Amino acid sequence: MIKKILAAGALVASVAFIAPQASAQTFSPNGAVSLASIGNITVSKGITLSCGLAGTGSVSSGALSVSSITLSGGLCPSVTFSGTPYTVTSGSLTAVTLNGVVVTAITGNCAGTLTGAYNQATGVITYANATIPSTSGGSPCRVTGRVQVSPTVTFTIP
Repeated sequence: MIKKILAAGALVASVAFIAPQASAQTFSPNGAVSLASIGNITVSKGITLSCGLAGTGSVSSGALSVSSITLSGGLCPSVTFSGTPYTVTSGSLTAVTLNGVVVTAITGNCAGTLTGAYNQATGVITYANATIPSTSGGSPCRVTGRVQVSPTVTFTIP
């Protein structure tokens, strides 16, 4: 359950806050961004949790970053996201990657990248069993669910 919470939080963070990558993506519009799960996000690492996800971030000078991600419901608050801000990058116009994600949970920790499908028309990030590598041994953290980025963030890749 904690694994699912971790995964969900990472998913939400990825969706809500998209930042430019080395290939110089340009995100818009500039300003504050919020992230919110659509329904519950499933996070797992040994146990599976169904959680609500909320987050904040911003687009500045064409770069997107996520400044916070929190999980709610049941044991979900025991899963924490640290090491923010997370930058968001993309190698295509239909996916985003949240970089530098650090997750701490009762069943172990995870760190790395979290990638999900992104719909620029709706601002929805979809995580389908997305993984964040384990740093404490065992299985990776996994995230499944959808996160709404508001306002909708779009980006171009030169």
